[in-house]
Amino acid sequence: MSHGVLLNREPEVKHKHSLSFAWRVILLVSLVSSLAFCGYIASMLGWSSFTLTASDLIDYWFAYDEANMTHQILATLRAPRAYAGLLIGAGLAVSGLLMQGLTRNPLASPSILGINAGAACFMALASVGLPIISGLNPIINAVCGALLSGMTVMLLGGFFSARSHPLRLVLAGIAISALLVGITRAALILGDDMAYSVLHWLTGSLSTLDNNQWQQLWPPALAGLILALGLARNLNLLALGDEVAIGLGSNIWFTRVLSGAAIVLLAGSSVAIAGPIGFVGLLVPHLVRPIVGHNYHLLIPISALAGAALVAWSDAISRAIAFPTETPVGVITALLGTPCFILLAMRRA
Repeated sequence: MSHGVLLNREPEVKHKHSLSFAWRVILLVSLVSSLAFCGYIASMLGWSSFTLTASDLIDYWFAYDEANMTHQILATLRAPRAYAGLLIGAGLAVSGLLMQGLTRNPLASPSILGINAGAACFMALASVGLPIISGLNPIINAVCGALLSGMTVMLLGGFFSARSHPLRLVLAGIAISALLVGITRAALILGDDMAYSVLHWLTGSLSTLDNNQWQQLWPPALAGLILALGLARNLNLLALGDEVAIGLGSNIWFTRVLSGAAIVLLAGSSVAIAGPIGFVGLLVPHLVRPIVGHNYHLLIPISALAGAALVAWSDAISRAIAFPTETPVGVITALLGTPCFILLAMRRA
């Protein structure tokens, strides 16, 4: 009799456990979304020589008036910058997550494996008027640089061989990044008249972002995010190991190629607009994974939200920390990311 009672109660216990997990996920998504939204509002209002209030923002949303100067400032300057900050943060975080999943390397990120350096190098070469490259669209230019450097690192790091090692991949990324940084600096020396603006961009900045750049950013970045979300199931299978994934019917090469395309789209488009913003792709997956787990159906959207919140708040802080001078966003993400990453490493040790 007691055995029958236990059998009857078992589904109820499982149901309660799944319900509790669902509520935890809903709560986490709500908190991270609220953080990203608050960062967006802080970036929209920001610091400037004129005063913007929450009521101005509400009027802009619900009663837009083209003749209103405040609304014009929000529409042409603040809104594109705030939207781009959210999308760039989401793109960098998801690209870092995909790289860590593909390489099974916790140190993988667009900044360490040469993706950002390649995109930045091609952008710097285009700014000094290098033939062919200077005539390309900035997004295409950065994507080509990211693709070329990423493929070089993968080949040198033995990613496509059966006996690849994570350390070899990181060393290849460091070597190629150092080479590309050297080429970028040489381009700055040759293009002396453009050196200051390019150097400011290389630190990672949203200060010059306008509506035209926002229009160039969102199509490839949104395509990369949608592609990453569509690969969630295949990435879950790939995490079980190549042999298990193949046994369960997954095409691992197809998954790797599409994941690589998503990484190049996300990282390349972000670098083309805002420069190489560091630590977002490396730090955010490490913050999210202990809370969410290893299910990419949850990891990808929550990492995107967390990355968006990080860059949006960093942008707001960058304007407040030394007003009226703007501190580059890349400096703020490094200042926030370095102690967090060191704390994570110490806790794991």
